[in-house]
Amino acid sequence: MSWDTQLNSILTATESNMAKIKERLYSRGELSKDIHFDLPRVKTSLFEEESSKLPVPYLSHTTNVNHLTPSEDLANLSSKLLSQDKMIASLHQALGRLERDRDQQQQRIHSLEDELHHLQGAQVGLTESVLERKVDGLRQELFSELRCIKERLRDYSAREPYHGQHSSSSIIQEMTENKRILWKECESLRRDIDFLHQRFRRQEDDMLRQVSEGQEVKRMHERNAKMLEGIVSNHQTNSVELNRTRSDTQELQRCLLQIRGEIRELKDNLRILEQKINDEYSVQRARSEKSKSSVRKKKSTRMPSLSSADDTASQLSLGDISSEETSYSLDLPVSARGSSSSNKHSSREKTRSILIEDDFSDDLDGLSDSPPELNFSDL
Repeated sequence: MSWDTQLNSILTATESNMAKIKERLYSRGELSKDIHFDLPRVKTSLFEEESSKLPVPYLSHTTNVNHLTPSEDLANLSSKLLSQDKMIASLHQALGRLERDRDQQQQRIHSLEDELHHLQGAQVGLTESVLERKVDGLRQELFSELRCIKERLRDYSAREPYHGQHSSSSIIQEMTENKRILWKECESLRRDIDFLHQRFRRQEDDMLRQVSEGQEVKRMHERNAKMLEGIVSNHQTNSVELNRTRSDTQELQRCLLQIRGEIRELKDNLRILEQKINDEYSVQRARSEKSKSSVRKKKSTRMPSLSSADDTASQLSLGDISSEETSYSLDLPVSARGSSSSNKHSSREKTRSILIEDDFSDDLDGLSDSPPELNFSDL
């Protein structure tokens, strides 16, 4: 087996190995590029799906809180907290997925770097060793042929000195021809070596570019991880604020319950006062009725006394009768006026107490029926 066939077999083997390496690198490069371009889309679609599934907590300052009770406020806050917890759980899941993707990418990058170093060392050492062996073999063959030719020349010159010049010239021509062929082969080998060096440089450039792309993917994963950590921290602060608002609403509810209890006590006190006022009014009315009955009794007693006086003492003068009648007529309006003034005073007190009670009951009804106006801006 000559060195030409050996060189051709080695070259074909190296070309087949390089083709296999290129196919592997190309397939992995395509995978890394697909991952580089598809990962952000997967992340955005994931966040969009989660944001579309989960209700977005929105605290509007213009909503009508007047028509909501504290129980409804607590229900709304609890639903918002549940939605926030679901969103935080989904974000934790997305963060875990991204971390797993990052670890996989790092493993791929490390494996590619190891393969690159291994291929660089193996291929460079292999080509250099193969070329050195080829050159050494060619040198040894050349030296052996030269020795054989020299020995033949010596033998031929010793045997036939006349034909030595002719044979030496033919041998020299043959040697020059062999040298020319060997130089051509050396030049072709050099060209092949240069071509192989260029191919190795291109492969190194491709590998370096893939490594840089892998590092860029790694940096992008780190940025996404930082963004997710910031989002998780923001959601944690929001959950803390929501817990604080819920505790504030519970405190407000306790205050409202205390106010309602005080309002009930005030209502009871007002009922007691109303009963007292009614009792006093009934007492005054009874007194006025008693005074009226006493006046009537006095009138009835004075009429028989006057008739008896007319019978027994007919000698009374008209002036005495007129004076008695005037005094009697004066006594009656005074008592009537006193009773009417007492009745008017009691009726005024009654109407005033009724009006005060109505106003206060209206205020109490307004306080008890309508819940306190709360707004998240006041919190």
